[in-house]
Amino acid sequence: MKYYKFIIKILIISIYTICCSCGDNSRGNEPISENNKKLPQVAILGMLHFVSKNNAVSQKFTEVKSEKRQDEIRSIVELLKEYHPTKIAVERPYGSDAELNKAYSAYLNNKYELTEEETDQIAFRLGKTLNHKRLYLAYHAVEYTFDSVMAFAKKHGQSKIIDSILKNATELAKEYDSIATNKTIKDAIFYLNTPKAINKNHFGYLLLSQIGNKENKVGADAVGNWYKSNIKIFENIRQMANLNSDRILVIYGQGHCKIINQLIDDSPDLKLIKINEYLK
Repeated sequence: MKYYKFIIKILIISIYTICCSCGDNSRGNEPISENNKKLPQVAILGMLHFVSKNNAVSQKFTEVKSEKRQDEIRSIVELLKEYHPTKIAVERPYGSDAELNKAYSAYLNNKYELTEEETDQIAFRLGKTLNHKRLYLAYHAVEYTFDSVMAFAKKHGQSKIIDSILKNATELAKEYDSIATNKTIKDAIFYLNTPKAINKNHFGYLLLSQIGNKENKVGADAVGNWYKSNIKIFENIRQMANLNSDRILVIYGQGHCKIINQLIDDSPDLKLIKINEYLK
């Protein structure tokens, strides 16, 4: 009996030793996981475009050419330099990669006058400062039938939803205008890239999805197309990130930020960087 008790004690001690040893090894030699891999980094700079376009509601502040505003834009470029982007991608206004880089090349050679577009004012200047030889086009056309959805809402007694959408968008634009007018363009852009402002813009699409009826969910269809377009924009960005050392800066309309930021954050191939860390 004593012999069996002795054997049992030896086995217990051996098992305890093995368990402790395994515990130490797991702490000291952590396996490389997806979270520990060095990934290409992507930061999205959300904008209400300097030059107003086809939005249902647009900001009133679009003046960027005065010396005061030019100084503010130069300060933004200096702040963005600290992100050290290896690639700069833009949305507008150039229709192709070739058109974009033809204008950028002319700017590098002092043969181009900057327009008021944020691509010229920010991306061109930043690229030149960082000695980038080219820029990238992240753009994909938005498949978005806003006007027909609005017409359906008016015809079917859903005008209150339209009013809510316009009110929400107007509040965002007015806040941007107020900050840009009373403070600086940098402060206004910082606001646009806060979670509060990004969520506010995105809320308009949630409202839009409610327009329709059991037979015709026109709002949900429109928002579905909006999501599809953003997934294609994300894929353009993902394909640019072909090096682990890439640090991509994407300058894009702020309304896209909610979806694209989420896609980047969810992707096992990319690491999302919050651009406001560099705009403080």
